[in-house]
Amino acid sequence: MKQKLLRAGLSAAPVYSLIGVMLIVCLGLTEYVAGLAQQRAEQILQMEATVVLARMRARMESEINSVLYLSRSLTTFIAVQPQSTPERWRELSREIVGEAPLVRNIGLAPDNVIRFVYPLQGNEAAIGLDYRTNAQQWPAVEEAMSSGKMKLAGPVPLIQGGHGLIARTPIYYQDDAVRRYWGLASIVVDYDRLLGQADVHEVLGGFNIAIRGADGEGEQGDLFFGEEVVFEQALAKMSVYFPSGSWVMAASLTRHTLPSVVILRLVSWLIIAILAGGAVLMFQLYRFAHKQSLTDTLTGSANRRLLMYRAEQLSQLYARTGDGFALLFIDLNHFKQVNDTFGHQVGDQLLIQAAARIEQNTRVSDTLARNGGDEFIVLQPGVAREHVEQLASKIEELMAEPFIIDGLTLSISASVGYAVFPDDGHSADEIINLADSRMYERKREKKQLEKKQEGEG
Repeated sequence: MKQKLLRAGLSAAPVYSLIGVMLIVCLGLTEYVAGLAQQRAEQILQMEATVVLARMRARMESEINSVLYLSRSLTTFIAVQPQSTPERWRELSREIVGEAPLVRNIGLAPDNVIRFVYPLQGNEAAIGLDYRTNAQQWPAVEEAMSSGKMKLAGPVPLIQGGHGLIARTPIYYQDDAVRRYWGLASIVVDYDRLLGQADVHEVLGGFNIAIRGADGEGEQGDLFFGEEVVFEQALAKMSVYFPSGSWVMAASLTRHTLPSVVILRLVSWLIIAILAGGAVLMFQLYRFAHKQSLTDTLTGSANRRLLMYRAEQLSQLYARTGDGFALLFIDLNHFKQVNDTFGHQVGDQLLIQAAARIEQNTRVSDTLARNGGDEFIVLQPGVAREHVEQLASKIEELMAEPFIIDGLTLSISASVGYAVFPDDGHSADEIINLADSRMYERKREKKQLEKKQEGEG
């Protein structure tokens, strides 16, 4: 049979049939690959649109939040010193406007009546405006007061020309442990300049761009940039977040046809390599961002890195504000015995409850951080030494009260050491080291007292 076949050779029909089958298979594979390439092209465009939006979001969030962060120095100063004068406000406002060119003006309204505007030139008419009698502005002011948080309004047309975003922040201060309303601070951000610095255009990178969410209302807000059709045909959407609100950006194609499938075939492997490299890079960036996280995952408190940063900032601001700060280092005594006896799960719950007790007795402006293990740190800006002493004693009393965890009654104690800037040191590092040292001194005192009590017993 084999020899016969060799002699006769292959007949035309089977060969043609095989060629036909191969052609059909190849055509099918080609169409299949072409379909995958078409899908891939759509996915790539979505990713490109996402990258364009991500860059715009990063720039806008950076610009807006940097302005709001600088403005907090003024509101914090007034909250700490509610009796301060317009001269001092003017100094701080001048520094803010100098460091943040996007700020068009700053207004302060004690008891909701504008008494201060910087710069004053061109804004004289605003002096004496009572928000309560202004039907257009009062709802936003009232909303900020009721929420206790900053409210971003706009963009709105400005009398001086152009458009602006108005960040209204209610200011509260402590009066004999009572939280009282001081008034309102308003920061007008140059919206048109913001778009320019963030490189936001209606057509960018081959995509039509639109933004909605006026007054920080997000997806439900009105469209204020671009055209509504962009949202209807959006390849990608992305939110821009800022305190108490957000905007939503959308990107759609400027053309209705996708890139050639033939070109996509030629560059498919290159795209895969780029995507793989991009995925690795994104994962590395994620790990880095996670590692640099500013929050303690167990207790939800700040971590040491964030607290040290805030302490350093306060020490640098002292020359301008004259406000010092205090650091309290807290060590939980007998925590190791609880951990060893009842396990880490009970120990973790104990740390969570201990952090909650401490935080309930601190101010909104204070920072509670876990220092690792069974240690915590409290940062208190603008506080007198006697108040720090009282808080240290209060924390020790709170930690001496029994903890109830999973039916277990656990007893521990705490050793608290504190230091006050600039009375006890002229740098954040000196205050940190001194508070830490005093905490260990207090811990030794307590151990000696416990041994003495055991001996007498």
